[in-house]
Amino acid sequence: MRNLQRLKEAILISQVPHASWSLELEKSSKKYHTVAAWAAIIFDPIFAITDYYNIPESWQYLFAIRLCVAAITFSTLILSRRYYLPSYIIVVVPFVLISLQNAYTYSLIGDEDLLGHNLNYIALLIGAGMFVAWAWPYSVFMTVLSLVATFYFVNTNPALEFNQFFVKGGLILISSFIFMTILIRTRHHLTIKEIKARLALQTSNEEIQNQNEEIKAQNAEIQAQGEEIKGINENLENLVQERTAELEKKNKALEEYAFINAHKLRAPVASILGLTNLLRKLPASPESKDVLEHLQISADKLDDIVSTITKTIERGERK
Repeated sequence: MRNLQRLKEAILISQVPHASWSLELEKSSKKYHTVAAWAAIIFDPIFAITDYYNIPESWQYLFAIRLCVAAITFSTLILSRRYYLPSYIIVVVPFVLISLQNAYTYSLIGDEDLLGHNLNYIALLIGAGMFVAWAWPYSVFMTVLSLVATFYFVNTNPALEFNQFFVKGGLILISSFIFMTILIRTRHHLTIKEIKARLALQTSNEEIQNQNEEIKAQNAEIQAQGEEIKGINENLENLVQERTAELEKKNKALEEYAFINAHKLRAPVASILGLTNLLRKLPASPESKDVLEHLQISADKLDDIVSTITKTIERGERK
């Protein structure tokens, strides 16, 4: 069950459009990169304090460079608000400038200052690992650029030796570049994964909401149909009651008619038949006998009709 659920989640996440998650990634990255840019603007000039103690003869010159880096970074932030700039530009500018600044500083120090400067450089990489979120090729490019510049200025400084550079923090510096690259790549990957999962969940919730709305609409339609059927049933019930009342009236009328036919109508017919039988026993002329015969026939027919009507009504009542 869990494997099936995970498979469904993976399918939903894989179906998130690139345009959607890349836009959300840009919004999320811009927040971190803006913080990193402001950190560079504020803290890079402050680190001139270390220059004052490590290289007192050049700290003013480096302080001017740091102020220029802060000013360029600030200008980049202003431009990003007025014009559209990819979020990585906001942090690429200070990262490149501070890396070149730190690399250039190697041309101004001696062996005794290597450890302190390498630690300053490592602080930059730790800050980048905490706030930067970009694709790994950018990290590789920045690492290669920074290391090439560093090795160049170390090599051009006759007061420095490569073995001392590695012993006094150089190896830790190189390891920090590798760690920064891995950390930024991991952060970038996890951020994309979180954004995709969030968008997939949002899409799933929207689909569920749409299904719920559709179900509500169907329920409302079913309820309306139920009310309509209820109205039809009530109407049919009223019709049945009306028809039943009408049939009861007709049955009552038929009962009354049957009673009239069986008793009130039958009695005069029986009387006529009885009288014809008596008249036939009395002496009469041939003309009278002929009239009496026709009267007998008519009375018999009338009696048959009355009997037929009575039987028909009785059959109808039985049905």
